[in-house]
Amino acid sequence: MTNATTTDHDTIKAWAAKHNGVPGVVEEATTANDSRPLAIIWPENRSDAKLREISWDTFFDHFELRQLALSYDSAGMNKDHKFVSRG
Repeated sequence: MTNATTTDHDTIKAWAAKHNGVPGVVEEATTANDSRPLAIIWPENRSDAKLREISWDTFFDHFELRQLALSYDSAGMNKDHKFVSRG
């Protein structure tokens, strides 16, 4: 796996689209301030009741507000990824 980290919206959208992913949030809050974690929802997870699809605009509003970056496989061989702090 070739790891890369990006904040570029077009790169993130293209990488997700390559794997048929859509933007989403995890409905069950995992933090004390009720901040819903962002997610890329894959076809095999679309029926998961904990995940809710959102628009790319809403996704990136939260992405920027939280100052996140996406760490992903830039070779495009798999869907492994995580959201990381820019700080």
